[in-house]
Amino acid sequence: MDAVETSVPEGLSVIRDEVTADELTMLGVDLGRDFPGSTAAEFRRYPVLSEGGWFTVVKHQKTLQTVSREPGPLLGPIVLTSDGLDVD
Repeated sequence: MDAVETSVPEGLSVIRDEVTADELTMLGVDLGRDFPGSTAAEFRRYPVLSEGGWFTVVKHQKTLQTVSREPGPLLGPIVLTSDGLDVD
């Protein structure tokens, strides 16, 4: 039987950045106490949209418990083509 390739439809996606153990410690997370049996690899940082606007959050991916929530960029993950233009 031949291997069948399955494809995921192209669309919007958000990159979820890895979080290190040192970053979790700086956020006040004690893995042994707060998330027993978990590792730093189970946490991700990414933008979310709520009624208050865009936020950059760090969440435990198995439980989706928020560890950190900070105001994010005005347009979230959207990058305008004009960003970074030097118009003097």
